[in-house]
Formats: sequence, C-alpha cells, structure tokens
Amino acid sequence: MKALTAALMAGVALSFAAGGALAQTTSIGQGRLDMEGTAPSTCLVSAPQAAVGSNATFDSTSAQQGQVTITALADPQTAIAKQASISVALPAICNTAHHVTVTSLNRGLLRQGGVASQTSVNGFREFVPYSVTASWAGQTATGQSLSGTPVNINASDGAAGQVSLTIDVPAGGDPLVAGTYSDSLTIELQVAS
Repeated sequence: MKALTAALMAGVALSFAAGGALAQTTSIGQGRLDMEGTAPSTCLVSAPQAAVGSNATFDSTSAQQGQVTITALADPQTAIAKQASISVALPAICNTAHHVTVTSLNRGLLRQGGVASQTSVNGFREFVPYSVTASWAGQTATGQSLSGTPVNINASDGAAGQVSLTIDVPAGGDPLVAGTYSDSLTIELQVAS
C-alpha cells in the first residue's frame, strides 16, 4: 500500500509539474497591418525629342513647347505656296484611359494682320490650310486645319511612348500676300472622364 501511495503521489506530483509548465507557456500574439496607396490618374507630355522635315525645321523652345519654321513658305518667283512637311515625336505617358486632342488656333497658317479665309483678294491669299496627322497607342487620326475640328484619338487603356505629329502644308493655290504666316497647335493628353 505504501508503494501504491508513493506511486499515486508521484503521479500527482507529475500532474502538478506538467500543469505548472502549461500555465507558464505564453500564447502567440497575432495582429494585422493593412496597407493602401493610390496612384493618381495622370498624363504627361515631355519636350519633343525628334523631328524630321522637308522644307521645315523644329526647335524646342521650352520643356513643353517648340517652334516649327517653314524654310520657304512661298516660291520667290511666283509667290505660290511651296510644299512643306514635318514630323515631331513627343514622349508621353498616361496611366489610365485618355484621349489625345490636337487643335489649331487659326485653322491654318494666317498672315499677321490677315483674315482667315480661303477667298483670294485681287488674286492673292493670306491664309494657307494644312493637314495634321497624329499617331498614338496604335491609332492614327488625320484632320484638316481648315475644318476647325480637332484631331482626336481615344485610348481605352494607359499607354507610354511617343505621340507622332505630322504636319503637311500643300503646294499651290493663289499667290500669297507678303508677310509672316503663323498658327499655334495645341496637343493635349487628357485623362478620360
């Protein structure tokens, strides 16, 4: 019986020892950290990097502006418009659906002090229309400056690369009145609403 009592006491002692060890074991703590960030919708056009022209040159005048100069707008013997063309590449990126719009301020090359009209006066004109072609994100659109309708490209996704813009001034027509002819093209990349 003493042996049984000693065995029971040893069992109880082990039981307390084991219970005491369990009470000292710490449980593992767990928590959660959620992270979130937002990339805003954006479109960015950088300074033109390349231009190729015929009877036209390009100079970058600032980070987002440049000047196209037509070397000889009119034949010096006849005053009739000469053909000119130039292609300009503008690095661009839009990270969401967007559209490209190209608009002409004067709807063509207008002589300073002149009237934007296809009508000749005394056999001379002071306005030269041209065509504009824009290529971007696998799409191409062409328009005539005279129409007053912007050249548009709609992109359903983000895109990065170069917007290619080609301007073609046709030869011919009535002779031009002497003077400086100009227009201003605006190229916009805008997040679709």
